[in-house]
Amino acid sequence: MAANSSETPSQLAWDKDLQVIPCEDPWGVPGVYSTLRLDGDPARPLFLEDHLARLADSLQRLGMASPFEVELIGEKVLSFATARPLTAPYLLRIAVLAERFQLEARSLPAIGPWIEGRLLPYVRKSPEAKSLDKRLYEQVSGLNLAMEEALLLAPDGGLGEGSTSNLIFAQDKILVIPETNILPGITLAKLLPELTARHTIERRDVHLTDLPKFTEILATGSGKEVVAFARIPEVGWKARSEEILWTALDTYAEIKRSYLSSFDA
Repeated sequence: MAANSSETPSQLAWDKDLQVIPCEDPWGVPGVYSTLRLDGDPARPLFLEDHLARLADSLQRLGMASPFEVELIGEKVLSFATARPLTAPYLLRIAVLAERFQLEARSLPAIGPWIEGRLLPYVRKSPEAKSLDKRLYEQVSGLNLAMEEALLLAPDGGLGEGSTSNLIFAQDKILVIPETNILPGITLAKLLPELTARHTIERRDVHLTDLPKFTEILATGSGKEVVAFARIPEVGWKARSEEILWTALDTYAEIKRSYLSSFDA
């Protein structure tokens, strides 16, 4: 969003001296970000410590120094959630740039368990870092985020991740999860221990030509949490099962309940 003359309850920014300044459009500017979900009543930031660790890791991978300690950013997030109680659930983007960091909240549309896939020929320059990739942002801005997700397609036909999610490819009881040239997702990391206890997990690359063998494809992330692709029209793929989807949904709901209850312990 463009710079504003005054702040709104949904956005705040600080310079390196921690003076409040207007928010600016961060896309295409050197920096990193992480988008977390606030949920519950009162609204609490889900897995804040993991998002702060991601920011620090992404900065290191991009060779950037930040004048802000991640603990300070965490304090600002908690203060934001308390002082500006928006209707939960909502998303909060933390963007850290060389001379500033900013928080921008946005509401979440109602998202059901099924979405449509759209193939997007694109490879992020630094896949394991959460950079402010303007080109990807522009490509994805045309999607209906409540109903669609892009699967990033490499030139060799590789399918590693979604534009805002990690992917789980189910071949009956076997779950295939790409692990190279992707951003390790926080939602997926929370699910993996439970999924590993119940299913055979294979960490390997997935190719476009592999799609016919998969009965389910799930996407996980802060915004959509856990959803499944009903179809990918460009290649004629359709879901043929929903068993993993409902297991993952129930599992993640319990993980989230446990985390939110820890605030009241």
